[in-house]
Amino acid sequence: MSFINGPVFNRVIVPLSLVSSVCGGILLLREKKGGKKCPNTNRVDGKVVVITGANSGIGKETAKEVAKRGATVILGCRHMGKCEDAAVEIRRLSENKHVVCRFLNLADLNSVKEFAETIQKELPHIDVLVNNAGVMKPRPPKTTFKTDDGFERQFGVNHLGHFLLTNLLLEKLTNGEEPGRVINITSDAYKQGSIDLENIDKSDVEGEERLNQLYYQSKLANVLFTDSLNRRSKSEYNEKLVSNCIHPGIVDTNISQYSTVPFYVAPMYSLFKPFKLLTAMKTPLQGAQTSIHLATDPSLTHRSGWYYSDCESIAPTCDLCDGDLADQLWKKCEEWTDLAERRNKIKPKNQNNIATSDVKKISQKQTSS
Repeated sequence: MSFINGPVFNRVIVPLSLVSSVCGGILLLREKKGGKKCPNTNRVDGKVVVITGANSGIGKETAKEVAKRGATVILGCRHMGKCEDAAVEIRRLSENKHVVCRFLNLADLNSVKEFAETIQKELPHIDVLVNNAGVMKPRPPKTTFKTDDGFERQFGVNHLGHFLLTNLLLEKLTNGEEPGRVINITSDAYKQGSIDLENIDKSDVEGEERLNQLYYQSKLANVLFTDSLNRRSKSEYNEKLVSNCIHPGIVDTNISQYSTVPFYVAPMYSLFKPFKLLTAMKTPLQGAQTSIHLATDPSLTHRSGWYYSDCESIAPTCDLCDGDLADQLWKKCEEWTDLAERRNKIKPKNQNNIATSDVKKISQKQTSS
């Protein structure tokens, strides 16, 4: 009996070959559907990049890449244990010690103010702010529907927290030789969004549809915010700020970690997880390529007010949204965040070099271990 017709070949070799072929096909499909890679490899030595929600997903991959290119990276996260783990990994992979963690809870506007105050004290300048953190359809028992300040959580975290943070850091973003860059992570889902400033909780909608509409609304708010920042940069900041927003694609991240599904759907939902590889979902690294591109490419120094996807500018934000609505939303957000009062309370002093001070702490820990 020849080996090809034998039991070992039929029972072992053939199945393994089929599995290998399927896995290879899946990987090729994901690579093809993963979008374009960042087209530049520029170093960003000496640049300071602040990233929210950087302990996982797109934020972590963005932090990892800009750290490899020499940037000082501040990870703004709510879970400090996970943040420290991510920072250790990024330092090791990038061989860059200038990666530090700072506590930031975007669902608590006082926490946003405290984070901004800390950053203002420690940094003379910020080159890039990546507003990356986000939630999708959160609900009990995993979390509360409202933020600590009483706002619907998706609007509060995805937009309102970032609105306040960006405004509190504008002084540091606009005081350099080159314009500071603000990168807002949004989604094509904004196209389905609508904003009623008198009914921001969408109380007239019920159930799953309400959660969907609230998510779309928060993503539309990201686009409106980007457009407003761009126009204000021209009128108030002498074009010392560039703001763009990104659709990263459908990415396999934990953005829905605080979502729950009905008990009768849970088994189907669990069975679906292993088949994510068969979908067109991007990996976090693939989803991060556009934010890496906008954070590092010198040709984009003055490129502002655009909506990007797959490392390409799709359209100016002014063509995608209602400028009057953007202005109205800005004014409301100033009220909702008590922006003027919180800005006046920040008093930067005793400024330290964040990179130098934290490298000493990191070195001491490494030595002791």
